[in-house]
Amino acid sequence: MLDLNDLYYFSTLAERGSVTGAAQSLGIPKGTLSRRLKALETQLNLRLIDRTTRRFALTEAGRSLVGYAQSVVEQATNAESHLRSLGERPCGVVRMTCPQGVLRILLTSLLPEFLARFPQVSVEVVASGRHSELIAEGFDIGLRSHEHELEDSSLVARRLATLPIVLVARPGYIDATTVLGPAEIQGLDGLCLQTHDGPSVWTLHSQSGERTTLQLNPRLTSDDSALLKEAAIAGQGVAVLPLFTCLAELELGQLERVLPDWHLARRSLSLILPSSRGLMPAVRALADFLIERIPSAIHCAPGSTH
Repeated sequence: MLDLNDLYYFSTLAERGSVTGAAQSLGIPKGTLSRRLKALETQLNLRLIDRTTRRFALTEAGRSLVGYAQSVVEQATNAESHLRSLGERPCGVVRMTCPQGVLRILLTSLLPEFLARFPQVSVEVVASGRHSELIAEGFDIGLRSHEHELEDSSLVARRLATLPIVLVARPGYIDATTVLGPAEIQGLDGLCLQTHDGPSVWTLHSQSGERTTLQLNPRLTSDDSALLKEAAIAGQGVAVLPLFTCLAELELGQLERVLPDWHLARRSLSLILPSSRGLMPAVRALADFLIERIPSAIHCAPGSTH
């Protein structure tokens, strides 16, 4: 394959009509330019320029090549200009994956704000309860809720928030006067968050350091926290939910904490990127926006001290 630099040199030679003029235009020594021309002619096994001390003229082969060379140089220049412009401003499409609960509770308000801030960026969101393969499935960015450390070391992960997991139910669903601890709610109907790495039996920790396990009767299991929340409001069981997903309902009295002196293992919400280097500006803009906005959206919401 022909060297793009040699085609660029040859195109300039043809345009300037002399080695001296072309070398000055290119900012390289005449000897270097002559050697590159000779190497190109050797590679093609054709003489491209007839030149003496008094004459400089393209051969028939040279006249045939110059059109291709100028076209290639023009396309390369246009490509460079286009790519540099992409590197200067956020634009284009960003593909993102995230849990359904995060989409419904957090991103429904945050993404419109991002789109207004970056009008030349489009976002394609795929909500899924599983951990999508970012690179294999063509995603630029992901949000993951996880209890344990993420295993894929090839990805770049940034923890955005720690998510307390709580037990909630409709007020009056449980007689608070008879509930002294986890033993009194063993076997009750459970509305359980289905997670990628979560346990089937919940481990509870008390403020005094006690630890016990809780087994609920799984009446409804889903990766959609909004569905579980609505079922709890309807009085269908005890829901196991991230606290930030039900803050408003706790404030309004539609739900109440069950065993408020006990807590479950906390989960993390992390931002995932295929790499930290060479990101398109649109991807970097969305990543920076989520890093900036998600922690405050979770921890500064009304009632976050429950």
